[in-house]
Amino acid sequence: MMRLPSNRLGALVVLATVVFVLAGCSQFEPRDKRFYYRALWNFALREDLAELDSEFNGVDFGHSNLYENLLLTGGKDVPAIEDRARKETLAFIATRPRLNPNEEAIAPTYMKLAWRAQNTFDEAHALHRATYDIVVSDEPDKDRALRNVLAYYRESVYAITAKRLDHHRLDQLPYSKTFRQRFPLFNATIWSYHYLQVAVYDPLQAARDLAAKTQAVRPILATYRRYLEQPPVEWTFMPLTAELSPSFAARYPEIANIFDNLHMLHDNISDILASELLPTWDAKRTEIYRLVNTYYLASADATNPMIVQDRERHH
Repeated sequence: MMRLPSNRLGALVVLATVVFVLAGCSQFEPRDKRFYYRALWNFALREDLAELDSEFNGVDFGHSNLYENLLLTGGKDVPAIEDRARKETLAFIATRPRLNPNEEAIAPTYMKLAWRAQNTFDEAHALHRATYDIVVSDEPDKDRALRNVLAYYRESVYAITAKRLDHHRLDQLPYSKTFRQRFPLFNATIWSYHYLQVAVYDPLQAARDLAAKTQAVRPILATYRRYLEQPPVEWTFMPLTAELSPSFAARYPEIANIFDNLHMLHDNISDILASELLPTWDAKRTEIYRLVNTYYLASADATNPMIVQDRERHH
């Protein structure tokens, strides 16, 4: 009997494995991730205001760690989320990580379930990071830089709408509030992240130089860290940009809308992953993509019923 060389045999095994996996994965998705917008102000926050930058790296870990644990536990195990997963997140934040973590390594199961939804997050998070870099940097024309990075963001097929969405209605879907009612501590932790993300914009913009910016964010960081120790479970809705950084929201309303819509989408997906109304992974995946495609992507602006018209009351 003829024996194949070990290298050919190994290659055939690998090929057969790949074919088998792809054949069994009817929802296979290509990874069409974009590179971040390149400019001289890239990483200004990391280089000049590392204390704040490290807190944002902790935020990145927290969202992914939550989604992975919600998915693997079926969204029903309160100690697994409120105690174990939340403490894992707090422990990571406490390390003051210098670099943002690899979220695919933190949440491999969730990434396989809904990678396009995660890439929607990633694109908006990159916009978040770019705005911080610009505001902190010595870029002389910050308005122009922000316009450029917003234009680059909106070229993406994953761009979240820059229109105001009706967050009140988006919080009244059949599964809405499941996560915050079952896991109030972790929900308040997530909202504390969002507080930090939007509360720093006005103080950073108002400060004249780096020393002033460093001092301006210190009280916000202190408040944020207090929230991590004592989560604000009394809050009834997520923080909004216009409430905490009204000057930034008035000057850059499209960017503010994108960030608020991003945070609402985080809440929606947390609810989907925790909801018993969507009992299977396929059902959760289908609803996540229906939600993203119908209500959140900018490509749906012409038909999106959740867009707030100028005459309508926003949250």
